[in-house]
Amino acid sequence: MPLRLLLTTFVSMLISTSLLYGNEQTLPPRLEPGVSRELARWRAAHYSNVRYKLGIELAPNAEQMRGTAEIRVTLNGEASDLILDWRDTPREGQPQRRVWDIEVNGQAANDAQVANEHLRIPKARLVKGENIVRLKFESPVSASGSAITRYRDREDNREYIYTLFVPSDASTAFPCFDQPDLKARFTLDVTAPQTWKVVSNTNVKSETINGAAPKFIRFRETEPLSTYQFAFAAGEFAEFKDSTSPQGTRIFVRQSKSERMKKELDEVFRLNREALKFFASYFDYKFPFSKYDLVVVPEFAYGGMEHAGATFLREESILFPSDPTANDLLARAELMFHEAAHQWFGDLVTMRWFDDLWLKEGFATFMAYKAIEAIMPERGNAWKAFYQRTKPSAYLTDVTKGTTPIYQQIPNLSAAKSAYGNIVYRKAPSMLRQAEFFLEPQRFQRAVQILLKEHAYSNAEWSDFVRAFERTSGKKLDSWADAWVKRRGMADVRVRWTADAQNRIDSFALEQQDVLGEGGRWPLRLRLLLAYRDAPPQTLTVTLNSTGQTLVKEFVGRPRPDYVFANYEDYGYGRFLLDDRSRAYVLAHLNEVKDDFLRALLWGSLWDSVREAELAPADYIELALRHVAGEQDEVTTQSILARMATAFNRYLSDAQREALAPRLEEMIASRMMNAESAGLRITYFRAFQSVATTDAGRTQLKKILKGEMFVPNLTLRSRDRFDIITALLAQDDRDAPALLEAQASADTTDDARRYHFAARAATPDAVNKKKYFVAYLNDTKLAESWIEASVNPFNSLRQSNLTLPYLDAALRELPKLKRTRKIFFVNNWLAAFIGGQRSAEALAIVQKFLSENSLDPDLRLKVLEAVDGLERTVRIRSKYANEGGAN
Repeated sequence: MPLRLLLTTFVSMLISTSLLYGNEQTLPPRLEPGVSRELARWRAAHYSNVRYKLGIELAPNAEQMRGTAEIRVTLNGEASDLILDWRDTPREGQPQRRVWDIEVNGQAANDAQVANEHLRIPKARLVKGENIVRLKFESPVSASGSAITRYRDREDNREYIYTLFVPSDASTAFPCFDQPDLKARFTLDVTAPQTWKVVSNTNVKSETINGAAPKFIRFRETEPLSTYQFAFAAGEFAEFKDSTSPQGTRIFVRQSKSERMKKELDEVFRLNREALKFFASYFDYKFPFSKYDLVVVPEFAYGGMEHAGATFLREESILFPSDPTANDLLARAELMFHEAAHQWFGDLVTMRWFDDLWLKEGFATFMAYKAIEAIMPERGNAWKAFYQRTKPSAYLTDVTKGTTPIYQQIPNLSAAKSAYGNIVYRKAPSMLRQAEFFLEPQRFQRAVQILLKEHAYSNAEWSDFVRAFERTSGKKLDSWADAWVKRRGMADVRVRWTADAQNRIDSFALEQQDVLGEGGRWPLRLRLLLAYRDAPPQTLTVTLNSTGQTLVKEFVGRPRPDYVFANYEDYGYGRFLLDDRSRAYVLAHLNEVKDDFLRALLWGSLWDSVREAELAPADYIELALRHVAGEQDEVTTQSILARMATAFNRYLSDAQREALAPRLEEMIASRMMNAESAGLRITYFRAFQSVATTDAGRTQLKKILKGEMFVPNLTLRSRDRFDIITALLAQDDRDAPALLEAQASADTTDDARRYHFAARAATPDAVNKKKYFVAYLNDTKLAESWIEASVNPFNSLRQSNLTLPYLDAALRELPKLKRTRKIFFVNNWLAAFIGGQRSAEALAIVQKFLSENSLDPDLRLKVLEAVDGLERTVRIRSKYANEGGAN
């Protein structure tokens, strides 16, 4: 073929392709359900100056919310079709979503099309510059499965409605550009019953009441927000205002909990006030929104949600259902501080895409503990609590084949829920603590301030943070950042040392391996400890090199230590097991370690040895039986007791449990009655329920329930009573069913109905198990909060023979659950159904499921993460349990 003809043909093909598919720079990409990364990038480049004016009608008992929307958007460059997101497909059991009366720039747009979860406006109706789209819409309001949720309080029959749009569910409520980097200003008008209060991101601008008709409320325009940060809640709330708050903070709570809220009001307001003050100072940036309210929501799906100017909080996290321990009080403070930190890091500056979700979530948790350190010194060392409350969950995930890098590629926002989990919420803040230590605190803080100022009311990526770190530290950090954020897994750091005949160290090295065996290395900066029984400790800060072995010449010639620990003060992130000599010493002398933080770290390292099958679980229990009573910190005590319960219930054989149970029950029961503080007694009371397996132990529980035995300073509340009965049902106690029905008859509150439902799931009866499982799958009216409350009792370890038949079926539901349920649901589902087993037979079922089914990569990883605990259980029992194959 002549060259000229060849070129002519090639150019013709290019022109034809351009006409067929469109110019990539001027036309949107092919549409698919959800919001693809390509569509988001294209819209961010071509759309700007977005504004939403929403008008909604809220009515009692309505299954639909009707509304109007005026959407203003500036089109940059040559006009092309306007693509809005509108997920009109209803979920099972919900009414249809619909949109109608679409008008574009003053003209009816009957040619607008809804397809593949998008609303497409033809380019012929658009102009370069600002365009105005007006439309009407209708979307569902339901008790479960929708972005707009109704909660009916059975105690007084009052109704409450609230939204939850994260990560990309705003487009199930109204058409919008449902991506985080198309921030917009919102104006909200609401028509609602006169007795209802409505709260949103800004203050009310005006409120109009005409006769008996519903009232009309107009809210002020917001600052630029991502769609998932927009929210409203409505109902007959009780309202409390902090008159001393610069932000004019109000708390909204359902009427039936108003008296309960009054008892907590002063402390909740204080924590909130001090947190906002601390963050404004640390960030060197005043509170970025016009006001800050707290809405306390019953049965809220998450602990909290940081809507700009209006954080929603789960009711049970603020108003404790049982007498609180120090751990409970810390959990509440962490939650409030986490959500408050988001007002700056998450709302003021938002990640550009959900692959950087960790940046806002990890940072909010890290900052929460900086606030605890500053605001709550009476709670002891905040970073000891951080180690005990944050890192264990990160480590549980990061040693599994199901772990992911902190940065997770999200090709479509329909998969954004997969990013949520321990890596984002637990590993990311742990990495940031290491980053602060690596860079030094002042430089770290200055970088954060730079990022907030330069990206205020806009979006940022991890690379922007790295550039800010480089500016303040003077270091090139690309390889450091990639190692921590783009590599999955973590380091296993071992100390190798020897001493000569004169008892002087003659060699000392740190060896780093990848726990997953994938060859990873992490740039760790650690503080090493040489500990002596009769001399002061010696410490040294060391940065591990990239070779896998770091020689520590500074320690050569120093006196032989009694033990060595590689992560003193817990700046590092990884697995830090004791060497054989150090472990032997610590096992014999743990109670002699006076440093509370160090002792907590050593307890944790020994537990890691149990999980790695290097230390017998029975030995750990024996150690705790000897020394846990000497621990006066409630958080440390709770951590040790939880590990004892895991070892007792999961890792021991039946014969080992039967032999050990009386002593274990006796020790915990004694501390439950005689521990030095009310918080410790409550901590032991809760632990007793998980290990009371003998007739004597269950009798004690029944005496407490009946008021024949009293735990000093413990008020036995509804939640406590149902928890006791749940424990008895799980042990197949013959009195438990009657006790459950008696308690349900005596306690008819709304909370008690949920507790009753959850407890009954533990009834050891095949018919009952089938009834619950069918309800989980088919009852569209069953609230997610009720399912999540009951799946653990359903999967009680002692009933694994009854629940094993449901394991494969539960796994087969995963694609549907991922598609229809909220964030965290799949994680909790897997943790319950796989976590309720401990046999090789159950492990084989999961492995067979993985080998025979083509799951999407995210779900496969989640199953691999969940099954790691079962694999460890089988491995540990095969090595240490007397009855090899016992269930």
